[in-house]
Amino acid sequence: MSANPSSNRFPVAALAPPPPDLEPVKVLLVDDRPEKLLALESVLTGEGQRLMFAHSGKEALRLVLSHEFAVILLDVSMPIMDGFETAALIRQRKTSEHTPIIFITAINASDTHASRGYSLGAVDYIFAPVVPDILRAKVSVFIDLFRKARDIKRQSDWLRKEAEHRAASLESRLDSLLNRLNVGVFRSTRGGGLISANPTFYRLFGINPSVPPESINLVNLYVHDQDRAALAIRLERDGQVQEYHVRQRRLDGTLIWVSMSKVMVTDTDGQVQFDGLVEDITARKDAEAALIAKAEELARSNAELEEFAYVASHDLQEPLRMVSSYSSLLASRYTEQLDEKGRTFLDQLVGGAKRMQGLIRDILAFSKIGKLPTQISVDCNEVIEKVLFNLREIIADSGAEISRDPLPTVIGDPVLLGQVFQNLISNGIKFRHKERNPAVHISAEKSGAFWSFSVKDNGIGIEPQYHDKIFGVFQRLHTRDEYSGTGIGLAICRKAIQQHRGTITVESQAGGGSVFRFLLPVGEESDSHSSGRSA
Repeated sequence: MSANPSSNRFPVAALAPPPPDLEPVKVLLVDDRPEKLLALESVLTGEGQRLMFAHSGKEALRLVLSHEFAVILLDVSMPIMDGFETAALIRQRKTSEHTPIIFITAINASDTHASRGYSLGAVDYIFAPVVPDILRAKVSVFIDLFRKARDIKRQSDWLRKEAEHRAASLESRLDSLLNRLNVGVFRSTRGGGLISANPTFYRLFGINPSVPPESINLVNLYVHDQDRAALAIRLERDGQVQEYHVRQRRLDGTLIWVSMSKVMVTDTDGQVQFDGLVEDITARKDAEAALIAKAEELARSNAELEEFAYVASHDLQEPLRMVSSYSSLLASRYTEQLDEKGRTFLDQLVGGAKRMQGLIRDILAFSKIGKLPTQISVDCNEVIEKVLFNLREIIADSGAEISRDPLPTVIGDPVLLGQVFQNLISNGIKFRHKERNPAVHISAEKSGAFWSFSVKDNGIGIEPQYHDKIFGVFQRLHTRDEYSGTGIGLAICRKAIQQHRGTITVESQAGGGSVFRFLLPVGEESDSHSSGRSA
């Protein structure tokens, strides 16, 4: 494999950018007198727009049904249906409910008369005789706004299609990578009936790809019934099983070791099913005493996974930056011109881009923890100082109180330990009670060759049945509308602590706050503590 990462990138063909918008902007002029329409035409001709004419309110409504106008100039005094009635009907149509309307009248009406026009959604009320330069200036403003809005919509549509295109391409790459890693993917019924599986699953168990999945029962693949029973009990109890090692047999009778992960799901009909991953680990089991050949295989697998993470972050971050940049620009300049639904769509666009960027950052952080950590003396007080500096804005915004006892020096990786403390402190702030300010306290006590650390908060707490689940990747107990995040933070904490030969657990009850405890090796200067501080 080449040492140059760029040579291993998966190319993604970008969609062609949207073509230039050559369609002219349309302006509707409505008046029952031809000489007035002719006068307005002479004033507005030459501005690069297409002028359309209606001699009555009824004719104007017909044109509004089949055309999109940047602005409508509407005479007030017309027979049968006057300008006010016409404007009211225009506003009732969804496609034209926000189209700017400028009333033009020769009547020197009262303020009440003008107010009626504004109440119907008019953006201006002009009395004749019209000053040409003023009218041209006002119309040009709405033409420019219409063009910009149309360009933004076209660009947004293109960015959405580009993001969907790249997401589909990355999903295809992930499927390809799973097959290259020899990982079987399957779905089964509660009773073991196979519903679907990828080609690797068929190949792993020696099943002919032409065999219909419903003819395969996974129960028959187990060597020992007690293994299947134990796996079933854990699935019913916990809803999932991660990397369960079990002996199974291929259709030709060959015995193999597999690592199996399963999760319980419910389909649209309310039927319980199992989604699973299965990997052949026979070579690893057979070579456990020696672990050289397998170590090389795992190293190659990790390199491919790191390559995939690099490609995913590289290919996704650029379109995400474009989405975030343009949506932020749109929000800062045109929020007041959008209706409530438009502002909602814009908020969802901005929020979605930010969540995706956070997810990419967390996935990259999680993937990097697999390497052996640095082993140096680390003063935990200094680590906490850096973490508090990083979190200074959310601490100030939430009114949080962060306190600590004198903390020891340990042997470990300062970057990974900083991630652990930062994730636990920020979680204590994020998952807080609405009626009180968050408070987090950090302490440590010696336990043999380890220091036992505690990070205690006064937040919403965690029900005991979820204490193990929260340390899994993408495991969330709340919706994103309730609490933001990607569901990777605690998985990063567990993986980082495991890299330091330690363990991490939680003690908590719903509504009673949480205490996270983890072990770190004692450092050479473990007796030199700083004084406790608060932030």
